[in-house]
Amino acid sequence: MVRLAVIPGDGISSEVVPEAVKTLEAASEIYEYSLEYETFDFGVERYLRTGQAVPDDFDDFIRSLPDKFDAALFGAGGTDPRVPTGISAQPVLHGLRRGLDLYANVRPSRLLSDDLTPLKGKTSDDIDFVVIRENTEGYESGTAGNFKVGTPDEVEIRPEYNTRKGVSRILEFAFEHTQRLGRTNLAMAEKGLPDGLWSRTFADVSARYPDIEARHVHVDTLAYLIVTAPETLSVIVAENRAGDILSDLGGAIQGSRGLAYSGCFNPEHEFAYFEPVHGTAPDIVGRGIANPIASIMAARMMLEFRGHQQAADAIEQAVRAAISTGAVTRDLGGRNSTAQVGDAVREALRNPNR
Repeated sequence: MVRLAVIPGDGISSEVVPEAVKTLEAASEIYEYSLEYETFDFGVERYLRTGQAVPDDFDDFIRSLPDKFDAALFGAGGTDPRVPTGISAQPVLHGLRRGLDLYANVRPSRLLSDDLTPLKGKTSDDIDFVVIRENTEGYESGTAGNFKVGTPDEVEIRPEYNTRKGVSRILEFAFEHTQRLGRTNLAMAEKGLPDGLWSRTFADVSARYPDIEARHVHVDTLAYLIVTAPETLSVIVAENRAGDILSDLGGAIQGSRGLAYSGCFNPEHEFAYFEPVHGTAPDIVGRGIANPIASIMAARMMLEFRGHQQAADAIEQAVRAAISTGAVTRDLGGRNSTAQVGDAVREALRNPNR
């Protein structure tokens, strides 16, 4: 049984998320798991219809999600020229992350076809690492503010706070995740003080995992390694801002941000949420050319989380098969529409030996 809350959000999300849902439906027929889902229309389109991007009881809605659903599939939240600044599905993102304390953002960077990477001479054997990003502290803590707005003396303050509790638990999650993957190499990315909170906590936590080679690497050095020697990387754990940047770079070396996806977890909870991480792409909304693969792979990650490994593996193989036949959107050099790529994935899912 999979009980799924589907929240497409803004921009191209309403085009790509349905392709992921259709793929989950196809997989449920083949692999005989029960799929129940409900779709919620939070964001810009709702605002244009009702004057509210989210309902008045939105905080209650967020708190109730783990009681009603096993997971959520979210698209994206972002600005839209049709509405005032600040009107979007972004509250969904903040509610899921901070409201439900889903502090561990896991973003795989795994090359799906050797032809896609812009890195010369690199193959799928070289690009297969995971970025684990702290998801609730740092620069997205919600504590930013402005004063003297619109004047020459305007000031913006955006503190990046980290707590011992927050740093400890994301590092512990990363070491445990490394072990679950059967890997032995973990790099911690930061640009802080040598004796700062992250450095000291990393030393303390890594001492409890002697079988894992743990390295503290400056974030700029890790960015360099991602584009020059990705084969040396296995699992990266990072504070909020560094993790965001490094994981987007990981999407780029896969071939497109349209392939990048993530899951957000708290190991103390049974509920998690999953999303493509390519944003709302307002420049291509409504053109039918957005890449649905990130959404489909986010759905695949959700199935893995819920214990449906065979179906999850089959979806990934179907994605790889569709790419190998050239069924890709323009960001990957193809001519296929969003719907055509989704159809190609589901065709490969239903006929894996064709």
